[in-house]
Amino acid sequence: MAFLTPEDLTPFATIDPAKAQAMIDDAEAMAELVAPCITAEGFANDAAVKAILRGAVIRWNDAGSGALQSQTAGPFGQTYDTRQERRGMFWPSEIEQLQNLCGTVGGSVYTVSMAGPDPDESELGWPYWCEPGWR
Repeated sequence: MAFLTPEDLTPFATIDPAKAQAMIDDAEAMAELVAPCITAEGFANDAAVKAILRGAVIRWNDAGSGALQSQTAGPFGQTYDTRQERRGMFWPSEIEQLQNLCGTVGGSVYTVSMAGPDPDESELGWPYWCEPGWR
């Protein structure tokens, strides 16, 4: 699995190639955790994964940049904080986009049925908890 290369980042940021490769490796590993299908044989949305990962890596590289400015005039003061914090590799919307690339529609490893087992899979019948003597 290699969706990004350090050269893919050069139009957007100047990052040392060794640092860029380490950041890419981390981003790809985290993406595999949230959307395991991206490493499956025959996965066809490499360009979309590349775009999502590139955005996350560029944002990570920019983390901490910005400035903290204060201005005071008499009893009044203002503070501007344009620094960027890094809270996680992906935003919730990016996680959702990665999972949607897996084609998870109508149930997946990310959902849990609260209705109980499928009636075809139950040995006790449906609904087994309503049958006399079930406890």
